[in-house]
This record gives sequence, C-alpha cells and structure tokens, in this order.
Amino acid sequence: MSDIAVIDGVAYRWHIHREPQWSTNDGAKGLCIAVEPQENPQKILLMEYPFPPPNRHQQRPKVSKSDVAARIKEAMAVGWDPESRGKPFTYIIEK
Repeated sequence: MSDIAVIDGVAYRWHIHREPQWSTNDGAKGLCIAVEPQENPQKILLMEYPFPPPNRHQQRPKVSKSDVAARIKEAMAVGWDPESRGKPFTYIIEK
C-alpha cells in the first residue's frame, strides 16, 4: 500500500520499504521508506530512519504524511534528483 505526498505541485508515491529490525549479522536497521515520483519514476529515494531505542513494547515509529513530505524536501536539498537515473539515493535521517 502506498501513499502520496505533493511537493511543489509534483506527486510522490511512498511506502514502507523495510520495518525496523535487529540482526546479529547487520546490527540494527531502522524504518525505511521508499519514494518515487508518481509519474515517470526514475531514481528511487530510500529514507532511512534511525533504529528506535529499546522498549518493552516495541512498535514501528509513527510517520505522518507531513513528516514524509518534509523529509522528501530535505533529501532534495542534499542531492536527490528524482528525474535522474541510477541507483537508489539513500537519505539517512538523523532523529
């Protein structure tokens, strides 16, 4: 299931790419959201959130539509060009 964020008149489709997980081989990996333009998708954006602190009742971090839109803008500011081709662009979110 995917959702839509509209930034500067352009619609971007996004969905949960990976849930937070702990692995003895790779360590902790946080929530990851994949983003691509709704029309003419080229280069995918992978937004990686930090692994949540340990908790007895561990749940997936809550991510709002407005937060996703703000993070997409941040990724564009640091170099994600949704119209370019190539490997996915990974944007690591610092808390």
